[in-house]
Amino acid sequence: MSDELFLTELMSKIHFPQEAQEIFLALYQRILHNPEYDNSMKSAVQLFIHTSSEKAFAEIDKLSVELKEHSYTMSMLLLLLCAKPLMEKYSEKGLPEDIYWDSIKDLGYKLKECHHVYGIWGTFVRDWFPGYYQMSRFALGRMQYECASFSFDTVTINGITIKSGDKVLMIHIPSSGSFTKEERLESYHKAKEFYSKEFDNQPIPVVCDSWLLYPAYKEVFPTHSNIRSFIDDFSYIYEKAEEEFLDAWRLFGNDYNKSPKDWPKTTSLQKAFAEYFISGGKAGIGYGIFIL
Repeated sequence: MSDELFLTELMSKIHFPQEAQEIFLALYQRILHNPEYDNSMKSAVQLFIHTSSEKAFAEIDKLSVELKEHSYTMSMLLLLLCAKPLMEKYSEKGLPEDIYWDSIKDLGYKLKECHHVYGIWGTFVRDWFPGYYQMSRFALGRMQYECASFSFDTVTINGITIKSGDKVLMIHIPSSGSFTKEERLESYHKAKEFYSKEFDNQPIPVVCDSWLLYPAYKEVFPTHSNIRSFIDDFSYIYEKAEEEFLDAWRLFGNDYNKSPKDWPKTTSLQKAFAEYFISGGKAGIGYGIFIL
């Protein structure tokens, strides 16, 4: 399959909006028809696939200036073009194709975040993606996972002791809409199967470092919501207050940097968080753990 055909089918399969598909295909055509641009893009793809992401991004930024395209858009095109060699890596390692597709869907999630916040089809978090392409992070159903080192003092959870430096499984929640308890438990089950050998078939400590786990926010989420249910999976280890709500963009899009009283209140969650901060609530993040 040609790279162009793969690009077309990939964007369709991971649900890129039609407008975005047309933009990336037209941009790729411009690159293909200029040998200098084509060589630069091929160089960036090889650099990125072989773990030199900083050099790849430098090449992309240079190309974005020459093409007069935003670096967010060019960065997404790079990631799209690297998806084919990533699929080949999965095949070489004998990894299930459904894990590849669950993982690569994050391109679509980040694309829509970028458009929601900045009105640009692309990604403003390109540094997030090397983990997928270096195959250290995987989506298993609804959630995403990667191994990490425990960075706190010794804790004991459900009879399992975790010490500083021990291997743990970090969980991430992509912005792909609501998630039910059934979807969450299914993902945990997949993670247990996938990472069992990595943890010598022992219970797996799962950790999460997120604004969702900041204790003061818990009462902001509806009592019977899926997010509240997710929060209840964890035991708190650490919380940190912040000067500003750095994750406001996740809820309020391109209005995130406005005063809380001017935030949109279209959804119940927007309204609840706006009221929380208007009434003097503090921002922060929390770190939690549970045993899988």
